[in-house]
Amino acid sequence: MSTRQLLAEIERGINALQKARALCLKSEAVAPKAKATAAKTAKVTRVPVKKAAKGGISDESRAKIAAGQQKRWAKVRREKNKAAKAAKAALVVPTAA
Repeated sequence: MSTRQLLAEIERGINALQKARALCLKSEAVAPKAKATAAKTAKVTRVPVKKAAKGGISDESRAKIAAGQQKRWAKVRREKNKAAKAAKAALVVPTAA
């Protein structure tokens, strides 16, 4: 394919894309007007939304859950500290004189 043929093909592609763009812009210009008209004629009725009922958990149960969670996190912290101490101990090697 020669350079002229290639350029002619590119020009045809550009022209086709420009025509498609013009059609898209033309349809976009019409669509918002139709939407605006429909929005003006439609009535909006609002239905009151009921709030969801809150969970019925007693203070005693809430305290038990909190204590259990604190216990679990304390265990995680203990294990983390043990691992850190073990790693630190592994790094420190006593030197024999």
